[in-house]
Amino acid sequence: LPLPMVNFTEQVLTGQKTQLHFDGYTSDWIDINNGIGQGDPLSMILYIIYSTDLVDIVKPYDMALVAIGKDFTNTHRILKDMLEHPGGGFNWLWDHNSRFETNKFALINFFMNRKQA
Repeated sequence: LPLPMVNFTEQVLTGQKTQLHFDGYTSDWIDINNGIGQGDPLSMILYIIYSTDLVDIVKPYDMALVAIGKDFTNTHRILKDMLEHPGGGFNWLWDHNSRFETNKFALINFFMNRKQA
């Protein structure tokens, strides 16, 4: 990344603080040591940059977890392994203090009929 972009991002993320407000209570200021403010328009872009090495877990040309196999059971096993093997997706999450919302995953199965019409 260009140094000006790195410097700008560091400046944006350094020294952030927040307070909790509820039921008439206001907390002392709390340092934010991780992440970016919720709703910040930069959050999506910064997360894309931050997570670019996640695609190295799968084939370099895949932008999603894609598996091709002889049947659905085989392809599902390949996808599961992409997430669960040592150094896979779930390890990446732990190492990067991130998470997948697996309840938002979508699995699409395609069947290729190899018989000629």
